[in-house]
Amino acid sequence: MRPILVCALMLVIVGSIFFVRGQEDQQEMKGASQTSDAKSTSDQIEVKTDRFSGVTTVKLKPLVILDKPDQQMTIDIETKLGEKVRFESEKEEVKAESWFRSQATHLVDFGDQELHFLIDEKPLDIGRAMGSLDVGVDKSKLKPGFRSSQSFVSIFSRSDLERFRNARRIDMRLGSIDLTFSQSEVAILREYANQVLAQHKIARERKQ
Repeated sequence: MRPILVCALMLVIVGSIFFVRGQEDQQEMKGASQTSDAKSTSDQIEVKTDRFSGVTTVKLKPLVILDKPDQQMTIDIETKLGEKVRFESEKEEVKAESWFRSQATHLVDFGDQELHFLIDEKPLDIGRAMGSLDVGVDKSKLKPGFRSSQSFVSIFSRSDLERFRNARRIDMRLGSIDLTFSQSEVAILREYANQVLAQHKIARERKQ
């Protein structure tokens, strides 16, 4: 019976070692994934404060939100905080200038150009995005085989950014274009909104 007990004990020990190693590997993979996500988010967002004017600019670098063989669309946002205002009430305002840029192999019909979002299945209607065909675009800056470029701009308010800051899922429609943001894109937009709102608070306190 002794050899059998020894073998059984050895099997238990070996199994425990493999289990512990498996757990450690999973933790390492999870940690590496979180580090990668944090790095990609920080690389996408730029915060700069002008030391003379005290104005802080928070930029979202062009983020690809649609990538198809015949069309690509990006979003980039710029928000200036701490600028001089005429009225006290304007200190509470946030105006995030948001650009949606499309390039494609053909001229895309954006329909009514109305910009809509679903934030966690709840509607957020921004209104009509202003824009048109980029007539003077440098063709060398387009993807190979792409011929047209169109740009649209809209403004996100403070309340809009508060919605984005807490978003878990984001769906968007711009005219005829309907898409769902990936989880990494949602995380970046969420962090951008968080950065703007945090910097807005700092800018208000600085002006007091």
